[in-house]
Amino acid sequence: MHVSLYIGHHKVGSTSLQVFLSQNVVRLIRHGILYPYTEMQGAASVAARMLAGDRASALTANIREPHSALAYQFMSEAAGFPIPAQFTLLPPRQQMIRAIRSQVAELKPKAVVLCSEAFSNFGAVKPELIDEVTRIFPDATFSVYGALRRPDEYLASWHNQRVKVCEKPGPLAGEGWRHYEATIHFNYRLAVEDWLIRVPGEGKVLRNYADILSAGGSEADFTAHSGIDFPADMTPARRANKSLHPALVEIARQGNHTLTRPEAHALVQFLLKHEAAFDLPPARDIEMFGADSRRAMFEAFLPSHAWLSGITGQAAFFPDIDAMLSCRPLPQAEATRAALAALTDDRIAPLPARAKEFLAHLRATPNPIEV
Repeated sequence: MHVSLYIGHHKVGSTSLQVFLSQNVVRLIRHGILYPYTEMQGAASVAARMLAGDRASALTANIREPHSALAYQFMSEAAGFPIPAQFTLLPPRQQMIRAIRSQVAELKPKAVVLCSEAFSNFGAVKPELIDEVTRIFPDATFSVYGALRRPDEYLASWHNQRVKVCEKPGPLAGEGWRHYEATIHFNYRLAVEDWLIRVPGEGKVLRNYADILSAGGSEADFTAHSGIDFPADMTPARRANKSLHPALVEIARQGNHTLTRPEAHALVQFLLKHEAAFDLPPARDIEMFGADSRRAMFEAFLPSHAWLSGITGQAAFFPDIDAMLSCRPLPQAEATRAALAALTDDRIAPLPARAKEFLAHLRATPNPIEV
């Protein structure tokens, strides 16, 4: 039996891949490939699909991302790592391990896929958790697949994600990127090295996200590099994990700090739903860092980039690494002001009263970007 471990990173199409795998779970089982559930919601979903067939549908996080549930439960028990709110009523990790082993014993698959961006945290939290994962499958061969994104693009996207789920990060502008400098979100070696060392076998692949997009996206690239023969008739993934428009990120971030969580959530969902009506500038044109921050970020990343290039045998893992130094044409502050101008009283009428008051205050602020 072969076990393919997708270890992330974050913001590289992992949610789309998890949707793809979870909504094709019966096709995979019949082809000898197991995408195992880890708790009872997943068990019930697989049983229902065995009766009614695979289908493209909305799935809860427990069902769609069972191995993120596994990873967070591992880290929670080992180091008190917080479990995201979307994962509910998770069993203890030993029960999750037993669930996976039981599926392997009964179904006798040729291959198993464990897929979670949360695995990229193990090296920073407790590297020994990697050994616990491989010990679930004592007689298997393994491969590891990791995806990494150029750090300026990644940090903007990761910051966006944190704001979208109503976390309360500091501002990204100015020196804000340094909050991530010592973490897996900037130190990519910390995210992947222990997986490359601790997982047995030679099948280790690290992919540049730009190449993944060129290959057709996360599903196409992973299936091509997983070491597994996937069936040809898979249902394509529904679009997953839509991001906030970058002109709206600072509005939502400050809302997260000012409003109650339900009010902040309502604001974020309103912005996601109606952004097309606001006639915002192109997302690709908005500069989130500034020239000085880009230069500092570029120089700080060079050691990680040298390591990545060496470990993969490439002249440059990110061939466009120098593009980290290039500012986009529209500063974030200008884009945010344009977005605030579009949030007129009639448009924001459905929002809670305090959210409307917050937006009115922000519209009256000369510089809406906090640094």
